[in-house]
Amino acid sequence: KWLSESGFFILRIRPARKAWLWERGPDRRFPVIFCRRLAVMLSSGMTIGESLRILSEQGTQDAAGKIAADLYRAVADGESFSEAMARTPRVFAPNITALVGAGEKSGSLDVLLGELADHLEADYAAKEKLLTLMLYPCVLASAVALAASFLLAFVFPVFVAMFHSLSIDLPLPTRLLLWLYTFFCDYGLWLLLLAAAAAVLFARLYRREAVRLRVDRWLFRIPVIGRLAVSAEQMRFAGTMSVLLSSGLVVDQALEILEGVSGNAFFRQGIRKAHSEVQKGVPLSDALRRGGIFSPMVLELLAAGEAVGEMDVMLSKISSYCRLDMDTQSERVRALLPPLSLLLLGGVVGFIVFSAVLPLLDSMTAFMG
Repeated sequence: KWLSESGFFILRIRPARKAWLWERGPDRRFPVIFCRRLAVMLSSGMTIGESLRILSEQGTQDAAGKIAADLYRAVADGESFSEAMARTPRVFAPNITALVGAGEKSGSLDVLLGELADHLEADYAAKEKLLTLMLYPCVLASAVALAASFLLAFVFPVFVAMFHSLSIDLPLPTRLLLWLYTFFCDYGLWLLLLAAAAAVLFARLYRREAVRLRVDRWLFRIPVIGRLAVSAEQMRFAGTMSVLLSSGLVVDQALEILEGVSGNAFFRQGIRKAHSEVQKGVPLSDALRRGGIFSPMVLELLAAGEAVGEMDVMLSKISSYCRLDMDTQSERVRALLPPLSLLLLGGVVGFIVFSAVLPLLDSMTAFMG
């Protein structure tokens, strides 16, 4: 009333939401745990409303409890479970919502939720393994940089004055280290600012689809990490596709859902092209082969599954094969990283110490001679 009397008109009303920086969202394993608990409750004879009410009462203070409470209220108001889940796409991916919708229509929601929980758990384990392997080189590079910075900032300056007092020619390693020390003293701050600006610029450019497509395509070409990333994407695609097909969806519908599941832009483009080819009547194995994103072994297995009419079973086996290949490669990398890290760290520290001590050894040799 006050707004109308003041001459204002309401054009749009949106619910207020808090955006505190310290407000934490649900754990990344929340969809796995949620689907697993819900499948157990439904298989015991409970209704979806009763199951959601129990899950919402278990933790009303955390983000997971709030999500369960919101789902319970939406279902109590007459919405379907899949429609309620679709309101939170950041928590429940489109493939999860589609599977729940298919389970509601077929009346086998408890079975599908159990299969979905198995697939999501394997997908989560693959993501964590890949993230750990990618994080290890970053931590190693940071440790080497910190060790080198400490030696150059606090240890090497003690030797600089001594170098200038010596009347001998400095050896090449010492001259190189002295040049690096002088360069970082003069331009170190500018280098840090330039690195920060480059990181911000890259983050902005990465939002563009063309740049993201190039970067994600380059990621697949990294010698070790690239193969692991390809195996992870293939495992996610095959596992999700298997569950979608076993739930009653056709290949065309499953591909449409899978276009938004992958986090790699290059992989999404390949699925999008394959979806277009399948709509024209091309078999899925041939459509994926034209995209150039799947390994020949996976394509041959998929073609065999299409030939015998058991594509969902073969896709499940492909997912297991990709998971086994990823586990094997990750174990090899994990076994090689510790000795390589020690060699790298020891090499950098040893070079700095050797370059600092070498002039003293040369001067002592010249004095004794």
